[in-house]
Amino acid sequence: MKTFVEIGVCDFNTLEPLLDNGWEGYFAEPIEKYVNRLKDRGATNVHQCAISSYTGKLKMYQSKEPDIIDEDNRWQKSISHAVEQRGTKLLEMKSNKNLLDNIIEVDCFTLQDYFKLYNIFKVDFLKVDTEGHEIDIFEVYDWCIKPNFMKVEHIHVNDLILKTIFEDQGYIVYTEERDMYAVL
Repeated sequence: MKTFVEIGVCDFNTLEPLLDNGWEGYFAEPIEKYVNRLKDRGATNVHQCAISSYTGKLKMYQSKEPDIIDEDNRWQKSISHAVEQRGTKLLEMKSNKNLLDNIIEVDCFTLQDYFKLYNIFKVDFLKVDTEGHEIDIFEVYDWCIKPNFMKVEHIHVNDLILKTIFEDQGYIVYTEERDMYAVL
């Protein structure tokens, strides 16, 4: 059975269709309403938590959800992010301050601790979209499990640092405008 892990899920553009094709999936999403929506749609292994550079509690900026959601504004609900991170802090930007709903505190785990906690021993596909927290996650990852394929948003971080981290682990890396792909 193929296994995927999706970190920073929100509730759109998810890997849920893989579940219908026989994959085992794990979802790490810190925002409660999106966790509940995933569960309501039948997703299992949905965990309300963040992945970070340490295990403990993480303060996060939570973005507002627009009253009416369409293709042009749905991104607004998905820009929640860690208060402390190496990447761009979208909800501290002057143009986005009106999108800040509140600051929440969530459980967080390193990627390796998340894998141990949920008995994940192999990952065929890892998707990470954490709005600027990607380098924080991968700089401390011990690579106890090397996913076969990764799709990682890089638009809010220094993509050269991220690319180097992956290449140092033996990945072939391809970079597009918003996402980076790494193949083992």
